[in-house]
Amino acid sequence: MNALVYAVPVFVGLILLEVLAARVMRRDIYNLNDAVTSMNIGIMSEVVRSTVKLLTVVIYAVVVQKLGGFSWDMKSPWVWILAFFMYDFGYYWAHRAGHEVSLLWGAHVVHHNSEEFNLSTAMRQSSTNQVFYWIFYLPMALVGIPVQVFVIIAVASAVYQFWVHTRLIGKLGWMERIFSTPSNHRCHHGKNPYCLDRNYGGTLIIWDRMFGTYTEERDDEPVVYGTLTPINSWNPVWANFKHYVHIGAEVFRLKGWKNKLTSVFAPPGWTPQGLLPHPEIDPRHVVKFATPSGPWQRAYGALACAVVYIMALHWLTVASDLSVPVRVAYGLVNVVAALCLSSVISLRHWGVLLEALRAVLVFGALAANIWFTPISGVAQTLAMVGLVVSVFMLMKVRAEQRGLHGYPQPGLAAAAVVQP
Repeated sequence: MNALVYAVPVFVGLILLEVLAARVMRRDIYNLNDAVTSMNIGIMSEVVRSTVKLLTVVIYAVVVQKLGGFSWDMKSPWVWILAFFMYDFGYYWAHRAGHEVSLLWGAHVVHHNSEEFNLSTAMRQSSTNQVFYWIFYLPMALVGIPVQVFVIIAVASAVYQFWVHTRLIGKLGWMERIFSTPSNHRCHHGKNPYCLDRNYGGTLIIWDRMFGTYTEERDDEPVVYGTLTPINSWNPVWANFKHYVHIGAEVFRLKGWKNKLTSVFAPPGWTPQGLLPHPEIDPRHVVKFATPSGPWQRAYGALACAVVYIMALHWLTVASDLSVPVRVAYGLVNVVAALCLSSVISLRHWGVLLEALRAVLVFGALAANIWFTPISGVAQTLAMVGLVVSVFMLMKVRAEQRGLHGYPQPGLAAAAVVQP
């Protein structure tokens, strides 16, 4: 069974715990729309990446079988120690390439385009990075590291990296010199000049120290989160493909094949005249993307996000038992649900109507017993009651949104000045 079936509920529980802790500490580190977007992006990511991950694991296993130079006993601690260091070393270079090569930045930028930094940000994972990044782990296959060891080490690395996405934990003394910590990972997500392209380490920070990419969080300059070109959207699909669209536009615009190819593989921000200058950033006055929301919209956003995540968790649980067409169809239903929710919090005029239509269609599918997989009678009843409540809440959201400042302008956001 997919390890995420067990990990996701724990992650969500820790996010809720962080929200509570932040309120107790009077720390304003969450924006509901941003957190919902991160969760939506995470849903889309797992639906898309689950198939690609399986393919990359198969490729890895074939390379081990055909080209693996050594045979390893999985009971030996040395194979686990070697695999840990090789994986973390490969992760460092994959991560670094994801920042220094424009095409790979397109696969990684989604993780950075939040202007907040909290545990929900860890869920904001790319839908496309598995297309490229598996190449960096092939050396492990070439030395014969068993596929089971590779998968377990990879999962352990991903779980470790979840907790470093928090602002509530300060510097951790000697750990800062060896491990990736919340402090040095905050720098990695910053767009301050001293933060750019630094602290790539997954579990260990020693690679950054060895290869000159380490920086320490400064007490006199708060980290400003996000990307130099803000995404200014809550749409999970646009978050994943915005930079690819930019690359395509640049290739079309530039003259000469050399410039076209260079724009794809050069660092982000490259132009034939050189890299674009770094814009000035004043940490004292940070303008973050925001859209107005009322109590009903916030309540619906939180509830709908929880429901969508329950659906995604169910999909992860049953996916292996479904045929490929049914699995893909059910996965797409989850993606559509995330997109509909994003249209509501983005104040699209048609967003509430689209979300209501989705709720009605799901209600009809459940009532007709034509869902993708059998569910218990209790779960079916609860889901149908929840959908009726959702439609009622959406009517309230619709009325509320009409009175919000800025709502008559579809797709536009009301910028909010937020002090760090």
